[in-house]
Amino acid sequence: MTNCPHCFSPLDPDLRLYRCPGPCESSTDPVASAHRGSQVVAFTTQGSKREGKGPWNPPPSVSCYRCRKEAGEICPVCHLELPRNWRAGRAVCVAMAGARATGKSVYLAVVVKQLEQMLQQMNSLLRFTTDEGRSTYTTNYEAHLYGQREIMPSTAPANVANAYQAVPMIISLGVINGVPQYLVLRDVAGEDLERPAGDQTYLSYFRRAHAVLFLFDPSAVPSVRELLRGIVPEQLMQPGDPVRVLHNLLSIIGDSSPPIAMILSKFDTLQELGVHEDRTWSTIMANPGAAFQRDPGFRETAYDSADAELLHLEVRSLLYLLGAQSFVNAMENPHRGRAYDHQFFSVSALGGAAKGEQLHLHGIAPFRCLDPLRWALARQGVIPAKSTVS
Repeated sequence: MTNCPHCFSPLDPDLRLYRCPGPCESSTDPVASAHRGSQVVAFTTQGSKREGKGPWNPPPSVSCYRCRKEAGEICPVCHLELPRNWRAGRAVCVAMAGARATGKSVYLAVVVKQLEQMLQQMNSLLRFTTDEGRSTYTTNYEAHLYGQREIMPSTAPANVANAYQAVPMIISLGVINGVPQYLVLRDVAGEDLERPAGDQTYLSYFRRAHAVLFLFDPSAVPSVRELLRGIVPEQLMQPGDPVRVLHNLLSIIGDSSPPIAMILSKFDTLQELGVHEDRTWSTIMANPGAAFQRDPGFRETAYDSADAELLHLEVRSLLYLLGAQSFVNAMENPHRGRAYDHQFFSVSALGGAAKGEQLHLHGIAPFRCLDPLRWALARQGVIPAKSTVS
């Protein structure tokens, strides 16, 4: 069994739903529209379901009963289209979250490049499963960051026409252990999490994610912003409130328990504290033995649980020192009464603060960006986990 790349629901093996590609009569599909966050006009649907308990061989293809064209399979839950032969593989579904100007889109643009290099070390190739996903990445992510070498514009809310993040980015990781394996990455506008709409169906995929990557910018914390004053350039766009966004995200998740990666983004800004006049911070951030000072890089294809646990504890301690322990409390002592399954990470997608809208003159130097994805993939058994502790 695999999951829908749109709503992340497990696909019922005993149920198939198909949709005509046209030109049959079309109408608004309220189910698909609720999950997309904007209106979806669709054509005729028809289904096929197992009857009884005996063997069932679903038809390899279905023709529309009106126009006789081959129909495409859609998810029975959200009514959005499934890639061809989707059920033959397995998908690791990852949802990204964070406030405005946190760096989610920049992180996604960079981590795809790093994932491509890691897969080469695994004798595999990164391939986008759908033309729409490939176009979304090359046009909205790659072109800005690697072509024009500038910071990407803010992600539009889901209800804006043609909001590109409404289309999941589906990446084929190749055949692993005899099964086609996919990674699904879903981005979201910070505005959608800061002010969710009344009907939050379009955000319900967070509840069913195999991992939620929550990125928060340390400069959004007032005490940190004061420490960094004069050390790093002021951002053109101030980040949104990460505490409010995290609160809204946890409300959306509800009683579900997706693993949450708490990611301290733009970590290069904190690394600048290594030259701060405050000896406490200069000593902490200049420690060459700290896990947050080294990067395993893309050549490491396994998840190092011992290194990850050390980094987890270091970032947790940093948050207390920074006066940002509310992020720790939200994970360890939430109001629901039981802790979330979580791990702390630190990443820097660019490796240096941008100058206005332009990238740093030294270019893009990613730092520990693959860690959260390794964590998510290892939890699903896609890559091995190891421990450097003997």
